[in-house]
Amino acid sequence: MQNIFIGRQAIFDREMATYAYELLYRESDSGGVSVTDGEMATSRVMLNAFVEIGLENVVGPHPAFINLTRSFFTDAPHIPFEKSQVVLEVLEDIEVDQRLVATVAKLSAEGYRIALDDYEFGSHWEPLLPYASIIKVEVPAVDPQRIEEQVRQLQKYDLKLLAEKIETEEEHQRYLELGFDYFQGYYFSRPQIIKGKRLPENKLVILQLLTSLNDPEVTIDALDRLISQDAALSYKILRHINSAAAALPRKLDRIGEAVVYLGLRQIRTWAHLIILSQTSDKPQELLYNALVRACMCEQLIQRSRRANAQAAYAAGLLSTLDLLLGCPLEEIMQELPVSDEIKGAILKYEGPIGEAVSCALAYESQQWERVAFCGLESAVISEIFVSSSHQAFVSSTLVT
Repeated sequence: MQNIFIGRQAIFDREMATYAYELLYRESDSGGVSVTDGEMATSRVMLNAFVEIGLENVVGPHPAFINLTRSFFTDAPHIPFEKSQVVLEVLEDIEVDQRLVATVAKLSAEGYRIALDDYEFGSHWEPLLPYASIIKVEVPAVDPQRIEEQVRQLQKYDLKLLAEKIETEEEHQRYLELGFDYFQGYYFSRPQIIKGKRLPENKLVILQLLTSLNDPEVTIDALDRLISQDAALSYKILRHINSAAAALPRKLDRIGEAVVYLGLRQIRTWAHLIILSQTSDKPQELLYNALVRACMCEQLIQRSRRANAQAAYAAGLLSTLDLLLGCPLEEIMQELPVSDEIKGAILKYEGPIGEAVSCALAYESQQWERVAFCGLESAVISEIFVSSSHQAFVSSTLVT
């Protein structure tokens, strides 16, 4: 089994009682971080906290603050957490546009708490203020001459103020007097490292699961049989659903029951996150490219309406298995329970879905003379590729 790590830093209220913990990506028990990919780090934090270690073992009864990148907001309108468990942080470098605001407004209306991280009192944040529950102010970045007036400007909104990166008693007292509700920083506590063990899943089973979840005719019994093939995956799903946060009236011990309770959307989300986190034996770029290709095939088919878009997504994803698994596609296709249409599309580029796979491959390899699909203009295909790249980490197909 593989060692896994997650950082947590306590957040205190005005009486110095623990209010919550912020969860942080960590790669070792020394606190080291080398990953610069925000989506990967967020995916690993989610999996380590909610599935591998168990959120109750990380934060106890307290809420968990989780940093989310833009794509987790804009491309994942379904968040796979209980509302009482989390505070969703909008990072300071996220572009605030109409799409982001609409998604944050939707999540807020559903009951999720939204925090604006490293708030800089700039006008670009204003569209999000009506939907925010907590404003996190980074103390070292604040102009001490203007902070009182800036705080007064926020008092017309129904929200709490959190002072972060507090390092002295003087800073604590100042922000206490200014009316801040929560406090975080090295003065109170440094991040702690929580260590656990990761049970590796069978990557082929996970990819089969993603394929099946994109089949509109898939049955609960079929998913039950597939998930049950992988002891680690079965354990993680059952552990997640039987956690204290789920508050079930009774313990569930069958995968079929868990699938019914969670619903296909949450199963899709967790399977997707597991795939994103599996980088121990393959470069993360291969997994990213696989998801880009899948999204591109799906969008090409959606534009042409010549075949099933979910089948096109599955074909695009499965067409990368030779790279991900280090095995010829012909051998892999013999083992996978997929339709002849998808097999023909992957192996021989047959039919509309095969044309989409061929187009995506040509675009990836920059063989521009072969980039063509159903009479679409090259500019439209380029637009689809860019859109697919944005959706690659948290594909809306997998979570809606």
